[in-house]
Amino acid sequence: MAGAIIGYCILGIVLLLIVVMVVRALLQKKPDPGKSDYSPADISADAVAEKLAGAVRIRTVTMPDNDCDGSVFYEYQRYLEETFPLVAAAAEKTLINKYAVIYAVKGSDESLLPAAVLAHQDVVPADEEGWEVDPFGGVIRDGYVYGRGSQDMKSQMIAALEGLEVLLKEGRKPRRTILFCFGHDEELRGTYGALEISKYLESKGVRLEYVIDEGGTILDGKMLGIDKKIALIGTCEKGYADFVLEVEKDGGHASAPTRRTAVGLLAEAMYKVEKKKMRPHWTKPTKEMFKALAPHMNFGFKLALANRDILSPLLKAVLCLVSPFTNCLMRTTMAPTQAEGASTPNTLPGVARGTVNCRINTGETVESTRQYIRKVVGDKVKISALEGSIDPSPVSTTDSEAYRMLEKTITEVFSGYIVAPYPFIAASDAKHYYNLTDCVYRFTPFEKTVEDANRIHGLNERQDIGMLVQGTRFFKRLYENTAF
Repeated sequence: MAGAIIGYCILGIVLLLIVVMVVRALLQKKPDPGKSDYSPADISADAVAEKLAGAVRIRTVTMPDNDCDGSVFYEYQRYLEETFPLVAAAAEKTLINKYAVIYAVKGSDESLLPAAVLAHQDVVPADEEGWEVDPFGGVIRDGYVYGRGSQDMKSQMIAALEGLEVLLKEGRKPRRTILFCFGHDEELRGTYGALEISKYLESKGVRLEYVIDEGGTILDGKMLGIDKKIALIGTCEKGYADFVLEVEKDGGHASAPTRRTAVGLLAEAMYKVEKKKMRPHWTKPTKEMFKALAPHMNFGFKLALANRDILSPLLKAVLCLVSPFTNCLMRTTMAPTQAEGASTPNTLPGVARGTVNCRINTGETVESTRQYIRKVVGDKVKISALEGSIDPSPVSTTDSEAYRMLEKTITEVFSGYIVAPYPFIAASDAKHYYNLTDCVYRFTPFEKTVEDANRIHGLNERQDIGMLVQGTRFFKRLYENTAF
């Protein structure tokens, strides 16, 4: 009898829990987008495409250090000033650390904090081999602008400048000062460009209303049970570290191998790093992301996310398996990327080395990641970090007028898109600006196919001209919502 009572009690508790979970899911309501007076701006596709093509033709390849000849960046800046004459005439230009630049377009209301629009002038190298066109030819064909930097990220720079140029051409003047901050070494962590711009502004006592940079993305929501596109705003970015694993053993001729070789031990260590992944965990930006998305999901996903506190272990496991994208949102990733041993195939090397690229999640550090790798590979493997390691950035607030206006702008220009914050999984210049504002955001206003996204830093990089027009409309509307 007592056993039956206990059984009924357990069943009752389970049923009550299920009811609570269902009610939680049903209470997830979509926010009211409100009314808008937005109408799309008339942007000339041919004109903006030619402006981007001209920018691509200038070979602003990242320099290895700031002592190299960077005169090409002066050429590029002259091109921008000639291409956007109204912006250039309204702006005060300041060169920072030789090649980085600030164009400050002063607003009429000095009580308003400035807005900073970021972009980087530099691009990664491009060898002509394998390209369908000259990578620096700025070829326009079939609705695309081809060339290195056409996506990363001269397209965003051109769209940002064109958006303001159009407003100035209409005879309108900004109330809020707009700072265009263009670094020249983002592809090498931005320490000569963006970091120095940030230090300069801080030395002048500047505080910013917000920062907008590349980084957020537009996704198909189907992977998360949403029938619409998702526009993600990066509120932070992961840390970065390259760890070198090194094994020393007696070398010699491969015809008489030792019991354990340097390459064998290194391979074992690299396998362990790849196999024994760091634990996933909920960070502030991932919680905010799924909270924003949950009301728009189908009932199954909504039920799971509304009850994240109850289903947390299961949810973390599922999200780590669904796709590489959701996996890297949840944990620090460690990817073996390089290995080297002997220079000839019949030699046992005395030293074998491998590199592990780590993208470090919020709440962890370069040092905690190093300690984890040490625990995984053991004491026989030396571990050192290459130059350029950096901890994760702070997390920007989503409870600000700047974030709300950015969200409003996206929903106006990209009709029907769902907006949510998220942790940006790569790197940008924006990480250097947290000393100036709590509102550092990353959003790239171009929808991309998977194929085109894979062209970034690769062969046949290209920018869809229709999306370039839409990106220009985005920046024009962002300025109207926040600076005019």
